Amino acid sequence: MSLNNAWVFTETKFKAEEFLKNTGNIYKFVSQRPYVSKKDPSEKGVTLRLLITKDNTDYGSDKKTGLKRDSNTLNNFDVTILNGKEHINVQKGEYVRLIDFIHEKSFVIGFDLILRFRDVEKINVQTK
Repeated sequence: MSLNNAWVFTETKFKAEEFLKNTGNIYKFVSQRPYVSKKDPSEKGVTLRLLITKDNTDYGSDKKTGLKRDSNTLNNFDVTILNGKEHINVQKGEYVRLIDFIHEKSFVIGFDLILRFRDVEKINVQTK
């Protein structure tokens, strides 16, 4: 016996605590846009595009080439901040940290990450 459309009942979780730890929870701000949930219009915030500034994760080696796999340093990712605001006071190139990951509203679908946090905070970073 097999289930039709079993994907409806499956979900994959994002290991946010490990991600934040391995990346230092310091990201360079790239851009933002307002967010309103289609399912629940009272759920509002901002979707941010952030640049990963460091990544201490060991991804091992590629089985085919034997070469060490590249980290996520300098890659971008999107995250939605469900803080009820349409805009955050951060300029392109400034640094932020993410606050309070929302497990029940975050998903991994295929290779797409739907990441939700309650807040974001601008931080001062000493650059070399």
